Amino acid sequence: MYSTASESASAAAQSRDVDTAEPIAPGEMIREAESTTRQRVLQLVVEEGPISAAALGSELQLTAAAVRRHLDAMTEQGILEVKNVTTRRRGAGRPSRRYVVSERGQRTMGDDYLGLVQTALTLLQDDSETQDEQAAPDAAAGLAREYFAGFEQRWEAELGQIQDLDARTDRLSELFNEEGFAGFTRLVGRDNPLLAMQSTQLCQGHCPIREIAAAHPVFCEEETDMISRLLDVDVRRLSTQAAGAHVCTTHVPVGREKLAAEQRARAAAHAEAELQISAADGATHQSRKVSGGRKRIVISPRQQERLS
Repeated sequence: MYSTASESASAAAQSRDVDTAEPIAPGEMIREAESTTRQRVLQLVVEEGPISAAALGSELQLTAAAVRRHLDAMTEQGILEVKNVTTRRRGAGRPSRRYVVSERGQRTMGDDYLGLVQTALTLLQDDSETQDEQAAPDAAAGLAREYFAGFEQRWEAELGQIQDLDARTDRLSELFNEEGFAGFTRLVGRDNPLLAMQSTQLCQGHCPIREIAAAHPVFCEEETDMISRLLDVDVRRLSTQAAGAHVCTTHVPVGREKLAAEQRARAAAHAEAELQISAADGATHQSRKVSGGRKRIVISPRQQERLS
């Protein structure tokens, strides 16, 4: 049985709980907003780095002071690095400060080692049971093929249904992004009058197996081969994080494929026109054959006088 005093004490306690909870909510919201903004800044540096503070502020619609606060904090933590870049526009003046993700920053984004190590152990065990020492295959190459085969098997059916190469490349970048590779694309040469010069750069701002790929470049080679098969076009690797670049970049010759498609379409149209002309010539030849092959000659009156 509760007394009135007990009810009052309970109500007071509830009131105190509410009163003490409300004042800290704004602070938590501010910290959450700060964290979200910092993640947006980091993501854009991953995708666009090296990038300046001004470009970041313009892209994210933030003030210069707000952007620099996040950049300075992440630089102090070792997540970002500053690259001094001298451009032709700036001439011999002071270099521009650009930001890229540091090696430590790459590690904070996650490393996909557990699945890789498990696969390695399985492969090495199978090799030891079925192969002798002289015939044993290259373990790193086998591991690389097995690792990327998992991605290819999951993605090939969906990508195979996308006919347009640009759209297929965009979707592949999204799939890489979902797997932690921070995938995105850049369009190159779209204002170039030569169609064959147009291309797309498939980029990866994060490599979960960066350190293993640095020790065994065959991982980058296998990934490039997988990209080529999934896009059904010859691609070329321009840079890799394993070799020291801040982003992995793969050149996809979109314009060359479009030009080849146009040439095939023109060739088909020309062949169809030739077929129609041949059919028409055949009909004319047949009518001449029926009439005996005789030709009608028209001469002028003056020519008639000369003949007579």
